[in-house]
Amino acid sequence: THLPESIQKAFENGLAVRNILKNHIKAGRTAGETYTILNQEINNAGFKIMETFNSPTDDPDIVDVIIGCHSVGNLGHGTGPSIAWFNPERMTYMIQPTNLFSIELFAYTAIPEWGGKKLRIPLEDDAIVTERGVEWLYPVNQRVLLIR
Repeated sequence: THLPESIQKAFENGLAVRNILKNHIKAGRTAGETYTILNQEINNAGFKIMETFNSPTDDPDIVDVIIGCHSVGNLGHGTGPSIAWFNPERMTYMIQPTNLFSIELFAYTAIPEWGGKKLRIPLEDDAIVTERGVEWLYPVNQRVLLIR
């Protein structure tokens, strides 16, 4: 059994967005400033940022993306910075070295075998922001794990 190419491509799109997030989240900027940079980088990579939940475009050539990076605390979502349009107050918070973050995204890719309906790839991994950038707290998943 192998993964269909279209689903593999959808997962790879999610990985590409996750790499953009990892490479551009830095200490010393507000979450809002970071969100603006991430939007630009994601658009430059050929993806489209979504501004509403679960509303991807019908265009099969567009990979729709939503960013929902947030601080991590004792009870899940923390009270620190949030790199997410739906959390405007926390977008004003400064990202500090040692902030724990959930690097979270959804990437919607059209699957031809499904008549062009889009598959949502949700990725969420915890990291710490340091002076060097984002560092994962554990090895992140790099492939789809098939269950047979």
